[in-house]
Amino acid sequence: MAKVLPEKLVKSQRSAGFVSLFLLVEELPLRIFIVSFAVLLLFTSQSAMADEASSTRAKVGIEEKLGKYIPLDLKFKDENGNDITLRQVSNGKPLIIDMAYYTCPGICDAVLASLTGTLDEVSETPGQDFTVATVSFDPADNPAIALKKKEQYWGLLRRSFPANDWRFLTGDSANISKLTDAMGFYYMRDRYLKFTHPTALIIVDKNGKIIRYIKGDSFTPVDLKMAIMEAKAGTPEQIISSVIAVCFSRDPSGHNLVFNIMQVVGIGTMMFIIGFIIFLRYTKKSKRFARQQSSSRKELS
Repeated sequence: MAKVLPEKLVKSQRSAGFVSLFLLVEELPLRIFIVSFAVLLLFTSQSAMADEASSTRAKVGIEEKLGKYIPLDLKFKDENGNDITLRQVSNGKPLIIDMAYYTCPGICDAVLASLTGTLDEVSETPGQDFTVATVSFDPADNPAIALKKKEQYWGLLRRSFPANDWRFLTGDSANISKLTDAMGFYYMRDRYLKFTHPTALIIVDKNGKIIRYIKGDSFTPVDLKMAIMEAKAGTPEQIISSVIAVCFSRDPSGHNLVFNIMQVVGIGTMMFIIGFIIFLRYTKKSKRFARQQSSSRKELS
């Protein structure tokens, strides 16, 4: 026998159902708003992060300024705490500049290690053919930190390398900015108070003219040798590098230049043939002109 509920109870349950449905319908816009707001907030934060990353990429890097000049008379402190200018470090020789900061947790040490190994391999003589300056772009670095860094890497050199021909410099923010702006070296401090920065060697001639950028965190003796040759000539890399690329190639180790005798002979032969053809055409025209002049004289006489 079916159980019959009291009428009041049925009405009460119906009322409760209507109230629940009403509350659900009333809360629905609020729930949609909350979900929509959360999605919008997530999208905005991701967009902001993307914009920040894009902005960081735009501000960090190297803008090559070949043929432009860096200010050699900017004052820095060497590793012994003495005032010194880049002109004094250069001492009338090509200058290899390594931009770093001495508390860098990683990449700067990799660059210095590669530079040390490369300086051991190049045949050019330090102090006579080139000098080196590692310059910190962190104004918080000081000569004491610079000296420790110099002892770490200059001390690894196996060849004879006068201490004065590889300086580790620190400076104030004004002079650092003037130098980095002049060479197109752009970096920024990140949220962890470390620096995001490019890596490269910048080679300038004795007058401060920017000759070459060797980008990356590892270098070969051939690259450095070519850069020093270009700096001694005072000619930016496009001209001399093009000539060297035609006449020389690297050996498999990347440590030496090998003379491309077949390529040079081939180019020389082609130039000789072209020159000989021009000579024959010029000679033929000269003979024709001489005959015409001779015929004109005979007709006049």
